[in-house]
Amino acid sequence: MGLASPVSGRYRVVSFIHLARIATLPIAGGVIVAFAMGLLHPIEFARAVAGVLLAYGAIDIWDGTAGLESRIERVGAHLQRLAAARRTSVFKILFGGSSLLLGAIGLLFTR
Repeated sequence: MGLASPVSGRYRVVSFIHLARIATLPIAGGVIVAFAMGLLHPIEFARAVAGVLLAYGAIDIWDGTAGLESRIERVGAHLQRLAAARRTSVFKILFGGSSLLLGAIGLLFTR
C-alpha cells in the first residue's frame, strides 16, 4: 500500500502486516496504563495481555509465511533477500508460534 508522507509528500510502500502490528501497539499500551492506574483487575489484565500475544503471534506467523513465499523480508529499513530473508522468516514463524502458544495458555488459565 502506498502512503504519502505528510512532510515531503513522497509515497512510501507500507505493508498491511506492519500496519496491523502498529495498530495493536496502542491497545497494548492502553492495557498497561489501565492496569498501572488500577482500572483493570489482574485477571482482566492477564486476559488482555494474552489477547495481544495472540494478535502479535498471528501477525508474526503471517509475516514469516509471506517472507518464505516471496523470499523478501523487511527488517527495519532494510530489505533482505533469499537465504537471509528465509532465515529471518523462519525465526518470525517460530516466535509467532511461541506467542500464540503463550497467549492460548494465558487465556486457558484465566477462565
